[in-house]
Amino acid sequence: MHGVKLGLMELDFSTCLVFNMRVASRAVTRRYDAMLRPYGVTSAQFQLMGGIRGGKGRTVTDLAEENGIERTSLTRNLDRLERMGLIVSHAASKGNARVCDLTPSGEVLVEQLVPVWVKAQAEMRDLLSASDFSATLSVLKRLGRV
Repeated sequence: MHGVKLGLMELDFSTCLVFNMRVASRAVTRRYDAMLRPYGVTSAQFQLMGGIRGGKGRTVTDLAEENGIERTSLTRNLDRLERMGLIVSHAASKGNARVCDLTPSGEVLVEQLVPVWVKAQAEMRDLLSASDFSATLSVLKRLGRV
């Protein structure tokens, strides 16, 4: 990406954190999605299934906040997982919240996908080197709290 002259200042967008994070995010997502495609789910859907499995009774709002996903995107993914028979949703015991649980088929799929996810993680760790992977993950987590 080339710099852009703006008045007396030239802006070098190739050093833009937002631009580079988007490019990296898309590349990593494509890699994980490609590994999960044979199983019919995306990395975002697998992440949601893991979140549902890890904590019974989480509401859609809880899942959105924990996964950094907008509610509309989250709802679209949850609806798809429900149509696929991988999750079931029901009203929460209080209020009008929606709670999701894995179905037996969803549980089986998560178990099948854990080794695929571990392989994807290992490939990313190899791509970055173990120390770069740890440092990158630490920075990303810190940025996620900003």
